[in-house]
Amino acid sequence: MAISEMRRVAVLGHESRIGDVVTTLQRLGTVEVSADTADLSCPFNPAAGLAHVDSVMSELKYSIDIMGRHRRISKTAIESFTGYRLRLTDDEWTTYVQDGAENAHRIYAMARAVEQSLADLAAAETRILTSCEQLEPWKELRVPVEQVTAGRYVGLALGTAEPRSYEAALGDAAAAVDGLSWEVVAAEKDKVRLMVAYPMSAADDAIRALAQAGFAKVSFEQYSGIPSDIISQLEDDLRSIEAQRAQIERDIDALVEERPRAFALYDFFALERARLDVTHKFGGTERTFVVEGWVQLANLQEFRTAIEQIADDIVVLDRPPGEDEEPPVELENNRFASAFEPVTKMMGYPRQGSLDPSPFLGPFFLVFFGLCMTDAAYGIVIAALAYWLIGQTRARGMGRQFLNLLIMSGLATVFVGALLGGWAGDLLQRLFGWRTAILFDPMEEPTKFLILSFALGVIQIYTGIILKAYDNIRRGDWLSAIFDQVFWLVFLTSIGLALGGGYLGPSGPAIASAGQKLLLASAIGLVLTQGRHHKNPLMRIGSGLLSLYNTTGYMSDIVSYARLFGLGFTSTVLASVMNDLMLRPAGIPVIGPIIALIGLVFGHLFNILINIIGAYVHSSRLQYVEFFGKFFEAGGRRFMPFGMSTKYVDVENAKGA
Repeated sequence: MAISEMRRVAVLGHESRIGDVVTTLQRLGTVEVSADTADLSCPFNPAAGLAHVDSVMSELKYSIDIMGRHRRISKTAIESFTGYRLRLTDDEWTTYVQDGAENAHRIYAMARAVEQSLADLAAAETRILTSCEQLEPWKELRVPVEQVTAGRYVGLALGTAEPRSYEAALGDAAAAVDGLSWEVVAAEKDKVRLMVAYPMSAADDAIRALAQAGFAKVSFEQYSGIPSDIISQLEDDLRSIEAQRAQIERDIDALVEERPRAFALYDFFALERARLDVTHKFGGTERTFVVEGWVQLANLQEFRTAIEQIADDIVVLDRPPGEDEEPPVELENNRFASAFEPVTKMMGYPRQGSLDPSPFLGPFFLVFFGLCMTDAAYGIVIAALAYWLIGQTRARGMGRQFLNLLIMSGLATVFVGALLGGWAGDLLQRLFGWRTAILFDPMEEPTKFLILSFALGVIQIYTGIILKAYDNIRRGDWLSAIFDQVFWLVFLTSIGLALGGGYLGPSGPAIASAGQKLLLASAIGLVLTQGRHHKNPLMRIGSGLLSLYNTTGYMSDIVSYARLFGLGFTSTVLASVMNDLMLRPAGIPVIGPIIALIGLVFGHLFNILINIIGAYVHSSRLQYVEFFGKFFEAGGRRFMPFGMSTKYVDVENAKGA
């Protein structure tokens, strides 16, 4: 239960083995490849391979996006939050990734064809609808539009004019141009559609007169035939488009059938890209290579065996980290403690060589969470839900750890809730008259709840100080352990004895007196030692005196644990109020009990939802601020092994490219 011990490893061999070594490293997923060999030239140039892979992945991403645009993946309620991942057997994976680039190009061609067909169809539909919109007002015209033009003797023109003034205006135009006439094709509220005839001998005068009359010419040069016939043909074209769209829908269905293969191929080439990219970190000569990295000591033998099995001419070296090296950090805990690693990692990774707080914060976190919820029934719901989510999501890594944390937190809530009598608030007492509290009832004895919260705070703060002392001793720094931790433990304890010893029965006064003497002695010790890093004696004493001000910090830390009382009491009160409100309709004949039951279920689910967030956040906050501050050393770099990370597919024993 600690920070995993790291070993520095190096692999050397003939340059022809690079591909096999990279594939093995990726399959193992236990080595963080470093770039410390960058001063050596890389014997393998992956640029061409990367360009090819990037091109194929770009095509696959385009194809997947097109599929998603036209056929969304049906997701479960859980997958809506966790994201969809395709689950494949190893045989299915092998089948899908065969002829990888060829199939990727084929799927891309299908996607492009679908998109192009849809684009062409949309453009054609737009043109037809636009044409119909233009011709619809002229459907009463019985003259082929191509004949409405300037002839040898007579010119024809189509256009629009204002309904209220066109007769007078065109009358003036007819008076100015002998032989000018017109016919109304369609009269609308806002405009009149006309066909005008004029003699070609006076064409210029006619055009000028028509313009002055407000006549706006309309041209249909792109069409041929009578408007109603043209519209009829266009409607036939629209029906043809619908038939084409049905065919394209079938093409989309065929494309979407390729989605599992596209997902598999994308991850297949992503893994290939990762392999090519990692070769940038290889160094070597014309005929040899070397690659270095970090591996956990627990995985060293497996790593060595797998690499040496590639070929006899490959050499594996390992050594402990050098003094000037800062190895990456990976937490290594048992099943219980590993559940609390997400809490630690949210604060940051501990520095290499320091203490991993995960196993130490675990018991406190569980008790704090249980006190914040304070209800056994709520704990059963939380644990059951988390257990169900594990099965539904097949969570791995930190997600699985978080769900395990919720299971244990739920069980802790059951235990704490049973001690404090919380079973869906006071529901059992209201329904059956049962008083279920074993330790005490927070509603009846809130002071005990508050004292319990403070007591737990004192225990955790003391634990943090003791852990820091242990860490100093572990490093051989006994003086810091005594002066900076033991003295403070004695000082803080003596404060408690001096102030509260008098309440400890007949021997109380003697205990209080001993506490006062111990307080004075420990205070003197702190004054003399806390400024020991100063060379000036006066600065030493001054720093020592100022250090006593830290007492207020410890007192403030202890007061912070009142939040356990606040959240737990609030949860209890809300549950009681919920019971009071939801049980009121129970007396209504027939329907009353049903309403009450539904109200109780949803009411308590709501209470669980709002309180579980507060319980997690505040339980974590007490770890980060009040507990971690006593001993935790952040600054570690996360261990990031080179492995088989996929975006779309989960495969057991997936084979690489």
